[in-house]
Amino acid sequence: MAPCLRDPGSLSGAQHYRGRVALSPSEELVFDEDDLAPAAAVMGELAAAGRGWVNFRPEVEGGHERPPKGFLFALFSGRGEAVPLATWSTEGPNGRYSVGITHGSGPRALARLADADVALPPGWLRQADHPRRGLVATTPGDADLDATLWWMLTASHVLSEPPLTGAWQALVYRD
Repeated sequence: MAPCLRDPGSLSGAQHYRGRVALSPSEELVFDEDDLAPAAAVMGELAAAGRGWVNFRPEVEGGHERPPKGFLFALFSGRGEAVPLATWSTEGPNGRYSVGITHGSGPRALARLADADVALPPGWLRQADHPRRGLVATTPGDADLDATLWWMLTASHVLSEPPLTGAWQALVYRD
């Protein structure tokens, strides 16, 4: 299924991507942390094409699901969602890839990750570390995609409020 693309001016507050907005993923892939190859292969395809991104959504352990936040709470809260959403994109600056994790674990996520031995790898650059908008970093354009994916998933475990099962859904957006 191809993504539905619209003029970004027609959707307020939507995420822009090369002047267009993807409203639905072109592919959905379910994978487990024990076998990252399918997800890393998709990242490799996007990297080779120089376009696209992937959102990684974790599965929460049974009995720990969080009810959605109410509108007012979400509007005035200083934190993101309890369950992280990790994103990898080919759209980083200067030929770098972009890595982002929205989370609700509060401020100074990078410090907590470093305390958990999940610091940013050498060559990665911090772009943002915000309690509501999340953590954003860039990786070198030649970064190992398996290692990048492993870091994103491991960091998501550390930043998640509820425990995660290790099963993930990759939402792939090809341009």
